[in-house]
This record gives sequence, C-alpha cells and structure tokens, in this order.
Amino acid sequence: MALTAASKMSQGRRRTQAERSALAELRMTEAAIELLNERGIGGATLKAIGEKAGYSRGLATHHFGSKSGLFRLVLRRVSAIWVTQLDKHVGSRTGLDALRMGLTAHYRFVRGFPRHVFAMQVLNFSSLDPGSDFKPNVAEFLRGQRKVAARWVKEGQDAGTIQANIDPARFAEQYLGSIIGILNQWQMSSGLSLKKMYQEYESYLCVLVKP
Repeated sequence: MALTAASKMSQGRRRTQAERSALAELRMTEAAIELLNERGIGGATLKAIGEKAGYSRGLATHHFGSKSGLFRLVLRRVSAIWVTQLDKHVGSRTGLDALRMGLTAHYRFVRGFPRHVFAMQVLNFSSLDPGSDFKPNVAEFLRGQRKVAARWVKEGQDAGTIQANIDPARFAEQYLGSIIGILNQWQMSSGLSLKKMYQEYESYLCVLVKP
C-alpha cells in the first residue's frame, strides 16, 4: 500500500524537534482534508482535526492559531500539489500546446487527487463568506493561475501559433473560468463525463485561438 506523505515522514531515524513539528503539521493538514470531505467546513473543527491526526486540540491551536490559519495551510498544500502536476505536464511548452496540456494536467489532478480537489473546492466556496479570513489566499492563487495562462498566450502570439488580436489577460480569465466551471458542473451534476467535457473544450480552444 502506498504511504502518505505523513506516514513516510514518521518512519526512519529519531526525529528532531523541527521534524516532529513538521510531521504534526502535515498530519493535521491531511486530517483537515479528510474531514472537509467527510463533514464539510462546519465539521472540520480544530478539536476534530487534532483528534483525527492523533493530537490534541491544544496542539492544533498552537500550530495554526485558528481554523482559518489551518485552512490557509490546506490551500497552500493543495495548490502546491496542483502546481507540481502542472509543471510535470506542461514543462517548457508554450502557446496552444501549453493551454492544451494545462487541461490535461487539471483532468489528471482531479482524477489523481480527488479528496484534495474536493477539499479545495469546499474552501474556495467558503471563501465567499464575508467573514472568511482566507479569501485573500484563494484570490492570490487564482491570480497566479491567470498570470501563467496569460504568459502561455503571449508566448504563443510571439511564436505565431495564437491569434495576435487576442488579449492574453482577458483570455486567461476565460480559460481559468472554463476549467473551474467544468469542474463545478461535474461535481454538482450526476451523469456528466469529466473527460468528455475537457476534450470538447480542448477542441473548441484549438478553433478559437489558431491564426
């Protein structure tokens, strides 16, 4: 059976205090992801997270300060996994190739890390609450994704593979919005084929941007 990141860290030589602290943080982050899947944001309390990870509520509070502090760490962890997958699939590609592989990367991310993706979605929607403390973290992540997509478009225009009259920033907004929309529809509606939705959007994308 494959080991989780937390269980891998728990094996081996005697750990330093810094390593024990990092392990506790990782275990509680993974516990938060599981609870977000099982109980939603209301059930992912510091007490429940600490207990699920094998620690006390006091330790969870010590590490994160508040539930919002822990959720910000969850967002960073899931975002880091996504960026790793994106880099793996897109690599040095630019233009339309990068846009297409970006879709492939996201599809495989959703399929490969479904509980992480669901936890991220729960937090994304929860960030719309006016009282949310982690909305800036979600907004920052989205800005970064738009910036990457806009760069792909600009590089494609420079190489002559994408129409010169396309505004890279505006296109990036629509590209990311389409990906988010596909994911949301698939999660909310039964009977939809995620793979087919991505494939059809990719076909539309090719027609849309080619000179």
